[in-house]
Amino acid sequence: MPSGKVIYCSVYVDDVTYACSDQTVADKFLSDLRKRFVIEEGQGQPIDWLLGMAIHQDLEAGTIRLNMEMMINKLAKGILTPEELVKAKGVHYPMLVTPLAKSPVRTVPKESFDYLSVVGSLLHIANCVRPDIALAVGILARHSLTPTKALVNAAKRVVMDLYNASSYVITYSKSQASTPLLFEAAKHPLDDGTNSLQVFVDSDYAGDITRKSTYGYVFMLNGGPEAWSSTLGKTVALSTCEAEVSAAVVACREAIHFKGMLVEMGLFDAKQPLQIAEDNSACIAQAQVNGLRHVRAAKHYEVRLRFLQQLVVDKDVNFVYCPTKSQLADHFTKPQDEATFMKMRDAMLRCQ
Repeated sequence: MPSGKVIYCSVYVDDVTYACSDQTVADKFLSDLRKRFVIEEGQGQPIDWLLGMAIHQDLEAGTIRLNMEMMINKLAKGILTPEELVKAKGVHYPMLVTPLAKSPVRTVPKESFDYLSVVGSLLHIANCVRPDIALAVGILARHSLTPTKALVNAAKRVVMDLYNASSYVITYSKSQASTPLLFEAAKHPLDDGTNSLQVFVDSDYAGDITRKSTYGYVFMLNGGPEAWSSTLGKTVALSTCEAEVSAAVVACREAIHFKGMLVEMGLFDAKQPLQIAEDNSACIAQAQVNGLRHVRAAKHYEVRLRFLQQLVVDKDVNFVYCPTKSQLADHFTKPQDEATFMKMRDAMLRCQ
């Protein structure tokens, strides 16, 4: 604004959220919007709901909590039987480690179980507030056209896990470090207190039946996950290192966008490189400036490596080694046992 005061505005289709430095600026902004759009009286109040998310702001404590407990309970009660709702209390992680077989034909009719609709609802929940189920939902989505009884049971298990853990929320705190505080020394090994944004990236290797690899990343900001992804790669990687490089490219493209946004908001030093936590030493070595000349076998993914190396040269990113047991992105690449899953969930979410 001409006065030097700041307005942050976010638009999603016809939903507008905004933050202002004081109430006078907020009133002026809403007044200007009313000159062009029909806005009902009472709008412009502190936000409580957005896209099915319940939002609780505590300005004095400096915290924001996001959850979708109401939508989760509605979904669970809509597709689970009373017996399954009771059994849900014993489900503590969304997907078994055993791989799901792919069927060439659909064996469960839509009238019996609307698989596509359920997966769509789960995708919305996973994308908004529940990164802990992102991998499970992504795997279910790979079978959208040919659901079987086993896939229906797997989808119900994800819903049962959500129902049992519906009170888990994303919590952001202005006084909390950007990395989770649930590791051996009471803080994450990579938390040096200087990064306002930390990026974790990982990949499995040829884990899908197609032998493609799953890429995962999560950005931690002020104590909570800010962005995350679990996606199946488009091509088949020929080595673990190639899969990790491909995952790093996906994460870095998104991370650079995030860094630019934070720099523009005055929340990040433009000269400070983003810390990319990676648990593959070969990937880190190849991503360095002189990494490619020593690796002749990397010619088929040279462009991706050059992209990462340019980011390192420009000091936009800095790759650091992160032990697998502390690698949050591992949560987004392969199904985990209950103990590992609960540890990673508790590192990203809080139970209110």
